Amino acid sequence: MSLFPSHPSASRSGRRRAPALLVAALLTVLVPVMTQAREIVDMAGRSVVLPDKIHRLHAAQPYTHVLAYMVAPDLLVGHLSVLRESERRFLRPEAAALPMLGGNPGGGPAVNMETVLAAHPDLVLMKGNRETEISRPVEQFSKLGLPVVFVDLEDIDDYPAGIEFLGRLVGREEKAQAMADHARQVLAAVDQAVATVPEEQQVRVYYAESADGLATECDASFHAAAIKRAGGRIVHHCLLKSHMGMEKVSLEQVIAYDPEVIVSQDPQFEATVYADPRWAGVKAVARRQVWTVPRTPFNWIDRPPSVMRIIGIQWLAKRFYPQAYAIDLRRELQDFHRLYLGISPKAEDLDQWLK
Repeated sequence: MSLFPSHPSASRSGRRRAPALLVAALLTVLVPVMTQAREIVDMAGRSVVLPDKIHRLHAAQPYTHVLAYMVAPDLLVGHLSVLRESERRFLRPEAAALPMLGGNPGGGPAVNMETVLAAHPDLVLMKGNRETEISRPVEQFSKLGLPVVFVDLEDIDDYPAGIEFLGRLVGREEKAQAMADHARQVLAAVDQAVATVPEEQQVRVYYAESADGLATECDASFHAAAIKRAGGRIVHHCLLKSHMGMEKVSLEQVIAYDPEVIVSQDPQFEATVYADPRWAGVKAVARRQVWTVPRTPFNWIDRPPSVMRIIGIQWLAKRFYPQAYAIDLRRELQDFHRLYLGISPKAEDLDQWLK
């Protein structure tokens, strides 16, 4: 029995007040939770609800993986399998122990989604803009309870804005702004230098992508965009048959093209081509102008085509046109790796890239 019995009308009044008090109490609990969420508009024009602070993210494609590694390596749940053992030594210490998730571009094992989900990422980062077909990946990840955010990395000129967007998204604005400003300056300087070279004097380039040197890219292929941006004239003219590229050609075709430079993706090709008499008549081989694209730890120009192209374009433009693009490439290589990748290249690595 209560020591202070209520008047019947007071009891009814108390019952009426109870739901209101319960709602007020719930709001007191829920409001802080609600304020921890935010709504953003991604670069595909979609509204996405995310936590106020991003703690973990899954970069689901090689393009976005490289970008996230540059801007916020500590937030990645793992690496996509795009790294050879020879490239892992260039990983920054805080990211070296991250698991390899699978997902090689062009093949390889599927991404291990159990590992991804166990890390509880706050979002999935993918490449896309307002013209991208995005419904399928959004549906796939939504079923797993993961929001998808798209960042525009479609063209080389989109990289600075994409860097800035991710910086704002994960709270790394200052770092991202420094990278974006640098990227804009580099692209403008390369464009200015290349513009001074008459078209008929531009370097004729064959892009070799396989160990035998007979897989290449059409001049219109986005895979060759960094070479063209640096002022190289791709000698293989065709229409891209598939997104993957790597068009098959004959050695007779390459001999007929007679390129001045061969840009090679496979180190095995450069290691063997100079001793192969079948290639001896190609101008680039005769002049020992076969250049293997570095990976530190990601490819500088392609596969994946990523923000690494900022240094790849500089490397190519300086070698194509050393007089027109008069930069200190050794210093540029050092600055890029420190700013974007958080490492300092060794002297022997710099020598190799500059040979």
